[in-house]
Amino acid sequence: MEVIIKRKTWLQGALMPVSLKVNDKTVTSLYINQEKTIELPTETARLKYTQPLDRSHQIQVRNGDTVALKETKFGMITNIIFFVTVLYYIIMGQEIFESVFLNNINLTSIIAFILLITLVILGVISFFLNQYKFVIENNSSKE
Repeated sequence: MEVIIKRKTWLQGALMPVSLKVNDKTVTSLYINQEKTIELPTETARLKYTQPLDRSHQIQVRNGDTVALKETKFGMITNIIFFVTVLYYIIMGQEIFESVFLNNINLTSIIAFILLITLVILGVISFFLNQYKFVIENNSSKE
């Protein structure tokens, strides 16, 4: 009895693996765009993922199911804002810190401040919402 698990996540998913649990027992870790086959102890089991700083999601799976771990819409939005903020800080570089620390208010420092505050707010909100969800792609019980 086995289940196929696929991780279909975006770039930030490469930074941290998710641990997969079957009936609350850790069986493996999954990295970005990785696919693994997991043995089930019974015909049906509870599949759950865990990742630091994220809520976990769980589903019931059956022998022969194909399950994908995908990002939620909230997860996609936070990833995009995170990378836009990092890219903006890299591109603007020293100019941001000079304008902020010298109290010169200009468009660059205002945009940097807004992006930083948005990132912090989304980071706090993300503690209460799932970044990923399981989706059954091939349900064996329908066949």
